[in-house]
Amino acid sequence: MPNPLVSDRNVEFLLYELLRAEELTALPYFADHGRETFDLVLASARKLAREQMFPAFKPMDEEPPRLVNGQLRIHPAMHEIWPKMFELGLGNATRPVELGGQQLPRTVAVLAAHYCMAANGAAMGYLGLTQGAAHLLEAFGDEFLRREFMTRMYAGEWAGTMALTEPHAGSSLADVRTRARPAGDEWRIDGNKVFISGGDQDLTSNIVHLTLARIEGAPAGIKGVSLFAIPKKRPDGTDNDCTCAGVFHKMGWRGLPSIALNFGERGECRGWLVGEPNRGISYMFQMMNEARLMVGLNAVSTASAAYFESVEYARTRPQGRPLNARDPNAPQVPIVEHADVRRMLLKQK
Repeated sequence: MPNPLVSDRNVEFLLYELLRAEELTALPYFADHGRETFDLVLASARKLAREQMFPAFKPMDEEPPRLVNGQLRIHPAMHEIWPKMFELGLGNATRPVELGGQQLPRTVAVLAAHYCMAANGAAMGYLGLTQGAAHLLEAFGDEFLRREFMTRMYAGEWAGTMALTEPHAGSSLADVRTRARPAGDEWRIDGNKVFISGGDQDLTSNIVHLTLARIEGAPAGIKGVSLFAIPKKRPDGTDNDCTCAGVFHKMGWRGLPSIALNFGERGECRGWLVGEPNRGISYMFQMMNEARLMVGLNAVSTASAAYFESVEYARTRPQGRPLNARDPNAPQVPIVEHADVRRMLLKQK
């Protein structure tokens, strides 16, 4: 039996009986929706997860991205999955209609993502990072950044990342050394980041790195860190001196590369300031908090898929005989018939 990944009945119970999502349609922002549209979104996500994303998980994990002549090449399956996710509107499901979104309640969007994360967490990593980066620009970017960068990211034409960690500092963001210097309407960027998930790929025509950097002369510590949008290619399509210096693979997430990222090796990297100088940490916490929720959802989703794998294995793996069996030649029984196995499955559930 194919892995269902997530219990449809559990989703229905959570959404309609426990959380009473239909009542949200009384709010003006969600007035165009109802149970019919919620069910359609969930059914579409369920179909994509079960029929395309889950079958691609193992191949993507077994053949992780490769760095070839300075360009990261990802698994071909991702090239098929990416446009399907945006066709379903998963990239901007909760965003306003004027931004191309569906104005779905986050409650519904999260449960749709639940299916897809259970199927292929790596594939959803590309999407989640792009959503978070685009939302940062929506919230804090100027008109230029929203028009030139955000709209393309919400449409799936460009991807996005968060570039925080540096080799010498780890998670200590007060010690960021990546430097920004004025260059007209732009900023000249130089520095190094590491463990940047989705930091390079051949999936989209551009990648926008939402990057923490320190403006030259800024105060030391957290209060001197600013946020910049740094694209792999400039808006005119020219190279922006933003390069992948190495790739790492994480267990269970090998389909999503984690890279070392260098800015300004030739002195030609340009970035655009997001919001006000020296407020980068407060802005970035929006995306960091969204990422925390995504990681939590991924944990629940992975556990759900693992549970259904365990159930199927227990139903089909013969071993031993019932405790009251007297005939040693009697056929073996599936291990699900053993009380201790059922106890473990119940605990896992």
